[in-house]
Amino acid sequence: MTGHVIHLNTEIDADPDTVWQVLTDLVHADHILRSVESVELISDGPYGVGTTWHERRAMFGHRGDEELHVTTAEAPFRTIHETKLGHDRIRTAYSLQSHSGARTKLLLTANIDTAERNRAEALMWNIWGGFSFDSTRRMLNHDLEDIKSEAETRVGRSQVDSAS
Repeated sequence: MTGHVIHLNTEIDADPDTVWQVLTDLVHADHILRSVESVELISDGPYGVGTTWHERRAMFGHRGDEELHVTTAEAPFRTIHETKLGHDRIRTAYSLQSHSGARTKLLLTANIDTAERNRAEALMWNIWGGFSFDSTRRMLNHDLEDIKSEAETRVGRSQVDSAS
C-alpha cells in the first residue's frame, strides 16, 4: 500500500549532463544538500545500479540514518534509489528532461510503501502522516533547490574556465 506520493520539479539553467553529475555526486552530497550531514559509500565503482551508500540527514531538528541503493541508472536521464525505513520502503525517482536549449527540467517522485506496517504503526500514520508528508515535501524541495544551485554554479565555473 502506498502511503504518500510526492511529485516535484524544477527548471535548471544547466544541461542534463551537468545536472546528472550533481545528482550522482555522492561523495560531495553532504556539501551539496543542506539536509545531508554525512555520506559513506558502501559500494565501489562509478554510480550505477547496485551503488549503495549510508546517509545521515538532519530534518527539522531530527537526525536519521539510511542505507540507500540505486535500482535504476540511465545516465543522464533517470535514476531511482530505494531505502528501507522500519517497515516502510521509500523509493525516490529523478527524471531529467532536456528543456529549452541548455536547460533541464528535473522531476522528482517519491513514494512510501507502507504495506508492511503493523496496526499500531498504521494508527500512528493516520495521526501523524500529514505532518510527515509536509516535512518530507519541504526537505525534497530543499534538495531540488540545492541541486539546481550546484548545477548552475558548475555551469558558471565551466564558462569562466573556458573563457580563460
